[in-house]
Amino acid sequence: MIMTGQLLQHCNTLFGARAALYQYEAADVLIAVYPPTKRRGWWSYVTLELHRTGESECVMYSYRFEPQIVAHLADVSVQIIRQWEEGRERVQTGSVYRLEQPVAEKSILQHVMAAPLNFEEEGFDYFTDGRVVVRLLMLHAIADDEADFLARHGFAALEELFVRKGVDSLDLMRHPVVGGGMEQSEDDRLESNGSS
Repeated sequence: MIMTGQLLQHCNTLFGARAALYQYEAADVLIAVYPPTKRRGWWSYVTLELHRTGESECVMYSYRFEPQIVAHLADVSVQIIRQWEEGRERVQTGSVYRLEQPVAEKSILQHVMAAPLNFEEEGFDYFTDGRVVVRLLMLHAIADDEADFLARHGFAALEELFVRKGVDSLDLMRHPVVGGGMEQSEDDRLESNGSS
């Protein structure tokens, strides 16, 4: 519990806000949700107790509050805990987890991929209490076809494709950069992002 409190303070300091805390019994993982600030224009969702199984924590982001992201983080945490208990396999860059439902209403992104934290200050992606080093990874929402591309070509190839295509990692309503998938209308996309 001491490490959890230290991680919470670490995140409070970086995000410049106090978190709302959520607990899901199924995952037995505390999840902190941070609102946007003047310096950070997006919501941040962070697991705080996952480090007990594999010394990692996960972070997700969205432009507006998406309550289902808390449930997604709990579900992914169950998957991560299971893979640790069954084979001591840690979440790492390129790990993919299927979500039970799309990441947000009207989204076609139904997987998350672990990636480096691109939106944070240098050094935030590792935290230590002096004994244990905890790595923080971003869970980037991706589509079925992007998950298939990742499996075939690897994380570096998908990351390069995202950079080349200008993928906005916080846009949960974006279209996949590979394959077809279910297309959504621009009106649905704007409405879901809160734009008019």
